[in-house]
Amino acid sequence: MTILAVTELAVSIKTSSRVLSLIKNLSFILRQGETLAIVGESGSGKTTLGRTIMGLLPENFQVNGSVKYYPHATTAIELSGQPKSRPKYIIGKEIAMVFQDAPGSLNPLLKCGVQLLDVFKAHTSESLSGYKQRALHVFEKLGLTDPATVFSSYPHQLSGGMAQRVALALALGGNPRVLIADEPTTALDTIAKNRYLQLLQTLKIQNSLSLILITHNLSEALSYADSLLVLYNGYGLEYGSTATLRDQPRHPYTSDLLEIQKMIDRNQLPQPIPGESPSLEQPLSGCPYNPRCSRATERCRTTFPPRLSLANDAFVFCYYPKNI
Repeated sequence: MTILAVTELAVSIKTSSRVLSLIKNLSFILRQGETLAIVGESGSGKTTLGRTIMGLLPENFQVNGSVKYYPHATTAIELSGQPKSRPKYIIGKEIAMVFQDAPGSLNPLLKCGVQLLDVFKAHTSESLSGYKQRALHVFEKLGLTDPATVFSSYPHQLSGGMAQRVALALALGGNPRVLIADEPTTALDTIAKNRYLQLLQTLKIQNSLSLILITHNLSEALSYADSLLVLYNGYGLEYGSTATLRDQPRHPYTSDLLEIQKMIDRNQLPQPIPGESPSLEQPLSGCPYNPRCSRATERCRTTFPPRLSLANDAFVFCYYPKNI
């Protein structure tokens, strides 16, 4: 069952002198109970996509296309319009987000427990004592060994890993059905990263969550996601099951990323992909990956390739896909 459907989404920003296109005609689905990883280099549009779904873009951003949330199989709620037009219960209650700078997303002037109580008050009806007991339980469930101390602490009194889990508690406070985690392990060491991602997977099962994992770490995506969406310069170049993209990548960009990851896994010094991502201020014609692609021909440089639809809603945009 589809719980979130993005169709021909385009996001641009108006500056004083021009309009910059950040996301271009992007389409994909998120299924109930699925972990979808959105991967790509810095500047590919991953965070912009997450904030678009949440309705958190500034007013100078223009959004076209459709983002539909399905609370039921036959009911769709359009999320791509103005934030004021959305039902108030959607954000926080149905769809929530853990931001890239999770500690920085906490209010430095309020104790952590008070911040979580505010979330409960916004979405549920319960006594104050009930809220506090629930907050302590949530902190304990998320692996915070001294919930009472965390409850009465200010964010600056916590370690980065503890603040990360408090931010997760705030996101889960409304019992959402969809959770967007934007680079959730950026500031954590390797052991803490694995523990945090395992915690997300456990919570996904326990809370019947559908999870969008935004990451530049391909290893994390391959280990924890059911499906992958590969972004490049705002384009969704390939989408499909993790197993298929890992074993039979179709787009040369996906293949190049996987080759780098294989070298890292073998403790070898990886060879970077030649060249750089195109600038938003100087967009390329044709496929945006063509200057770095060993398969590119003249038509790749002049015309963006058509969508090639594959089994199970998978797709690739490439004139010369691999493994097909």
